[in-house]
Amino acid sequence: MKAFLIVIALVLAGIAGWYILTYYVWANPKPLIVTTKTTDTMVIVKDSIINANTYDSIPSGFYQGMLPCKTCEGIQQTILFTGDGHYKMEELTVGKGTPAKAIEGTWEKEKSRFRLYQNEKPIAEYRLFKDSLINTESYGARIPDSLSRQYVLFRKNTTPENANWKKRRAEGVEILGTGGDPYWTVEIDKEKYILFKSPTMPKAVIVPIEKPVTSKDSLVYVISTDGGNLLKVSIAPGFCTDGVSDHIYEYHMNVTYKGQTYKGCAALLDNEVIGGK
Repeated sequence: MKAFLIVIALVLAGIAGWYILTYYVWANPKPLIVTTKTTDTMVIVKDSIINANTYDSIPSGFYQGMLPCKTCEGIQQTILFTGDGHYKMEELTVGKGTPAKAIEGTWEKEKSRFRLYQNEKPIAEYRLFKDSLINTESYGARIPDSLSRQYVLFRKNTTPENANWKKRRAEGVEILGTGGDPYWTVEIDKEKYILFKSPTMPKAVIVPIEKPVTSKDSLVYVISTDGGNLLKVSIAPGFCTDGVSDHIYEYHMNVTYKGQTYKGCAALLDNEVIGGK
């Protein structure tokens, strides 16, 4: 009999609780906040929803990685994907002292893979995973899934687009160069001047612009300063890191002044300045 009364009491308490909760919700239309800690659920939400919006659905910008090589220390592969369906690739064989192999072509998406073409011939295939590219085929040879960890290209920072650079472009600067050891910078306005400066120099060097020696894809300026010294600035294609930041540039820049050569990278704020266009 005692047990029966306990059961009845619990049932009545549950009914009373339900009515109290119903009244609370009716009287307080604001959502009820639950403070229960759900760490595991939050991790799943973060990985599957929040971060999903921070990654591209197609490759863009620079990707770089070190691929295996049977006869060398490794092959550093760097790819720049552009928004017009084209790409530029450089493959540097590490340890042999040979120039990087440069390739250009088009790319397209095929289902969940991205295929690269050179002269309309497929040369490589990749799978995009978050901010990395996994090489799944290279020059007609399939790469087994078991080796996929060795064939990864990681997203790299591209040439910075900061407020100062946008301001300089609006002021007429077409080319910016930079390098380290020691740190230096160059600004070129092809209508007015070349400005070369470094903290190690007592003052900046500025010379009126002169017509450069041009080729299909490079520029070379050789100008005499007021002191009779030659300032030589050359810009040529090739992926480049300036030794100061972790950004990758599309061009190299070398500056020669007073017998010293400064090596670094260049960014074209106006893509039509190369090739004399």
